Amino acid sequence: MFGFLKKKPESVVKTSSEKLEKLLSAKIPIASLPYVMNLWKTHPFNFSITKSRKSCLGNYRLKDGQHFITVNGDSNAYSFLVTLIHEIAHQHVALTAKLFRRKPAPHGVEWKTTFSNLMQPLLTEEVFPGEILKVLQKHMINPAASSTRDPSLVKVLGIFNEKENSDAPLLSEIPSGKIFVFNNKKYRKLENRRTRTLVECTSSKKKYTIASYAPIQIID
Repeated sequence: MFGFLKKKPESVVKTSSEKLEKLLSAKIPIASLPYVMNLWKTHPFNFSITKSRKSCLGNYRLKDGQHFITVNGDSNAYSFLVTLIHEIAHQHVALTAKLFRRKPAPHGVEWKTTFSNLMQPLLTEEVFPGEILKVLQKHMINPAASSTRDPSLVKVLGIFNEKENSDAPLLSEIPSGKIFVFNNKKYRKLENRRTRTLVECTSSKKKYTIASYAPIQIID
């Protein structure tokens, strides 16, 4: 009797700050961790890392007043971060949905604006290598529903996927003068620069710059 007078129990977020920080510290660039944790403290959400899904890189859903975000665990640190902010943008749009005259489209102007705004503080060389940053800054002008729809972004992020899935040394790690193979061509390393490395093609003697983080094969 009078059950309708009982106060509805508050929805408690299951993912603690300690758990989230532990999960993310191993998955995203360390320089981005304080910012992401601050986003969580402002608007908490349940978080989990999942196995690879062909249908998506991440997911957001609202259920029983709770926010749930998942990100594929096989993403490299930079892709993981972009996907995570993508999903947090969905959460923020859901939190402000009542302010709009109509229901926001999943990847409409409200989401695009929110995603772009949330990414801005992260678009620095402290978080992303220059090669990725250049492409990402352009991408965020009008972000697509998925980063996989931007060929340039997929390509530059793919270099890091190759590195994380192999034991190949990085170009920046080998000494100057060393001969190596990159994309089936032989080069001699000349010098490291800020984000790229000056090299010389052994056959044509032409000089090029290659991303310093590119995985290469050393020639003995």
